Amino acid sequence: MDGSRITYVVVKANETLADLSARYRTSLEELQQLNRGLREVEEGDIVKVQAVEPDLNLPRRRTHHVLGFYTGPMGVNMPGSQSSFVRYSDLLSAVAPYWFDLDSRTPGAIKARVSPDQIKSLVAQAKSRGVQVLASIHNTDKLQQGSLSRTDLLNSVMRPNRRTFFRNLFSLLKQYGFTGVNLDFERLRPTDRALYTEFVRDLSEQAHAQGYRVTVDVLGDARRTPYSLDFDYPGLAASVDYLAIMTYDQYKPSEAAPGPVAAYNWVEDTLKLALADGVPANKILLGIPAYGYDWTVGQPNARALSYSAVSRLRNQYKGVVSFHPTFRVPHMTYTDEKGRQHEVWYENARSTALKLDLVRKYNLAGIIIWRLGLEDPTVWNVVRAKLSPIE
Repeated sequence: MDGSRITYVVVKANETLADLSARYRTSLEELQQLNRGLREVEEGDIVKVQAVEPDLNLPRRRTHHVLGFYTGPMGVNMPGSQSSFVRYSDLLSAVAPYWFDLDSRTPGAIKARVSPDQIKSLVAQAKSRGVQVLASIHNTDKLQQGSLSRTDLLNSVMRPNRRTFFRNLFSLLKQYGFTGVNLDFERLRPTDRALYTEFVRDLSEQAHAQGYRVTVDVLGDARRTPYSLDFDYPGLAASVDYLAIMTYDQYKPSEAAPGPVAAYNWVEDTLKLALADGVPANKILLGIPAYGYDWTVGQPNARALSYSAVSRLRNQYKGVVSFHPTFRVPHMTYTDEKGRQHEVWYENARSTALKLDLVRKYNLAGIIIWRLGLEDPTVWNVVRAKLSPIE
């Protein structure tokens, strides 16, 4: 029909195809034609519908910010981000390439993991697609003999080498045409909480004066006291554009006990603590994992997997998949060729849809995704349905 378009919707609890037909004023036959003869639906399914274009005279809905982390391939089970970036750039506000570290040998210096040509290529591609590019800076450089520890290196950057770091950072942003910076510093000294807040405020003032955006990633865990670990959430949020809460890695791969990457209730509890702490909802980007972990039962060192790698394991070993009723994430068990029992906890479009409901429920600014290339491809239908319009 004139003024209509194809869009995607997420099926609600107890909703049927007939309900969708009534809600979107379309016939069952049209729904089935759009969805390859679909006969039944259940909560969390993604369904195509014909939707009427919005009236441009009505006030626009608030946009959401979608930031995707970008890396190269990390082995057969962890493909790179380029393909997802190209295919779904229309659903991204920004990308943050995981390419820059504090140099552990030279405090204040920034070390690139890739060549200048790779950096220039991604920035050019992103700009041609209207996607912002943030230089993501980390303190995860592999330690070398004679180098500072990660905590000491970060402390050094915040204290005696701050001006050197700022000079190198703004030179990097200008050299490659980045839109801004994403700070992904972890392992603060317990006594550096206030210092980090002051450091970020100083950086943000200078960045904003030059037209750059600032996003800061923070760890959080509702099971711990304080939930915000080393970070002053409200203090950081006051000066940055976005505070990105990394609500993933709830169960660490180093632990022997398997568990979800990001259980729904754990994510919501961590978010609620941040809001109660005074962080403005319109500053929060909620962390969305796109990966999973495969544990050999009773052993630590789970291996990280993309959604496609989980699917391969399921086919290879006839894995048994269920959707956990409490954690609200998918879970798979299988037995390998040596007779060992495995548990795989991961994310798919259904679990992601539930987390995106939290973005809407609490009026958050948007999401960060770790990382592009690992996701269930149908996640992007959910992003379109739940978060559009996207900044």
